[in-house]
Amino acid sequence: MRLSLDHRSPIPLYHQLAEAIRYRIATGELKSETVLPPLRRAAELWGVNLHTVRRAYAELARVGVVVTSAPRGTRVLSSPVAKPARQGPAVRERFLESIVSTAKLRHGLSVGELIELLREMKSPTPRAAISVVECSQTQCEDLAGQIEARLRVSAVPWVLDRADAPPPGLVVGTYFHYNEIRVRWPERLPDVRFLPISPEPDLGERLRGGRRRDGRRLLVALCEKEEAMARNISADLVRILPANEFRVVTRVVAKPEDGLAGEGPHTPILLSPRMWGELPAAARQDPRVHQVRYVFDPGDLDALAADQGWEPR
Repeated sequence: MRLSLDHRSPIPLYHQLAEAIRYRIATGELKSETVLPPLRRAAELWGVNLHTVRRAYAELARVGVVVTSAPRGTRVLSSPVAKPARQGPAVRERFLESIVSTAKLRHGLSVGELIELLREMKSPTPRAAISVVECSQTQCEDLAGQIEARLRVSAVPWVLDRADAPPPGLVVGTYFHYNEIRVRWPERLPDVRFLPISPEPDLGERLRGGRRRDGRRLLVALCEKEEAMARNISADLVRILPANEFRVVTRVVAKPEDGLAGEGPHTPILLSPRMWGELPAAARQDPRVHQVRYVFDPGDLDALAADQGWEPR
């Protein structure tokens, strides 16, 4: 059973999942006594974790549309639906107003965003499902979100050090990890499309913060766990942090907090994507701290979409 979930939406994934299943039960697509996929299989199928599926199933059980029991698993309950009497325009208008109001107040959705979500739920052709491979969960989720924000596909983050290979279908990797992907999953190379990524071009402007340097270079500390990774990131930064304006020094630290503690009060601190992912939320409020966020070039994503026949968002 294919379901389209929006990982960038403010609506929690478990709620999206529960509502999508309820819709299919209400419309008769899921018949009485249909057994829903087991938790692990459902998590793989819909690109979420086990806890999300478990919570969605629990919500469906709470409202009485499914029941979970061993050994049968989670199945749809029989619920004869009486055809409602046709109501007048005024009643339907109040109903729509209540939906729009709830979407705005509870989830921050505009009317256009709500229409887009409904259109995706109703779409007869499911979005293509792809796997996005990178070395950290933070980087995976960010790159998958960039793809979904531009193209009508479902992008599932797949961390490089996972024991299992990505599910069947197209895999998007970055040239940075070409050799690692080739060694880990050689049989999947025909399914992989490699794309370049680079640091956000406006990083320099954020570091300057509107300040004039009076000819002096701005000292910037780049923190990473591994020396080799730090050197690679430094090489990428040369294009957007010119040497006549910035002096980038690398710090190899075990934890991102160590990097913060080792720098002065006015030194900008750059964290690699995986270090940023490990940094506590409270520490991210430190005005010195910036993530080195890697992004796809929009033109590369458009070219991939044209090659695969995907629709733009």
